[in-house]
Amino acid sequence: MLAVLSDVVRNLVIFIIMVAVLELLLPRRDFRPFINMVVGLVLILMLLAPLRSLPLLPWFKAPMLEIREAVSQDDVAARLAELEQVNWEMTLARYRDLVKEKITALLQARGKEPVTLEFALEEDINHPQFGTPQKIFVLAREARQQPAGIVQPVEKVEIGPGTEKGEMPAGRRAPELEKSIAQALGVSQYVVEVWVFTE
Repeated sequence: MLAVLSDVVRNLVIFIIMVAVLELLLPRRDFRPFINMVVGLVLILMLLAPLRSLPLLPWFKAPMLEIREAVSQDDVAARLAELEQVNWEMTLARYRDLVKEKITALLQARGKEPVTLEFALEEDINHPQFGTPQKIFVLAREARQQPAGIVQPVEKVEIGPGTEKGEMPAGRRAPELEKSIAQALGVSQYVVEVWVFTE
């Protein structure tokens, strides 16, 4: 470190002597502002020059090497994979909510309300139909008329993966609702099953 400082001081002394000789050789004083500007810039560069060698010093270099060794490429890749998985899971959860809201809105527009709403999505990220509904099952009923000003509590709507039904619900199948839900979601009508019953 002392060798670096002695080099800087020696270079500064030589530079100042050269500037003094240059000012004596110039015939007019009109060049003095330009010379002062150039001298100031060169002095700044000379003072900053030792900072270039600072990262090469062992006591400065060791912490940077420790940081690089602490985080390996495998750790970064594993963390990235975890974040991508969380991102896809959050995307699917939000999409499930949107599908539920869209189906509920379609049923309400037709004067129905959902009792059971189950659907299964394609969850394989590498599949070309990722996120597409594979099976939709809706059990609905005629919407109840509520007296004006009275708000009834909303009944719980079940949402889950599609399962095979052992017995068909009591009621009638609604192909017109199946068609409208399939068109709204952009899926085949064959994956949508809607049953409506009256109480």
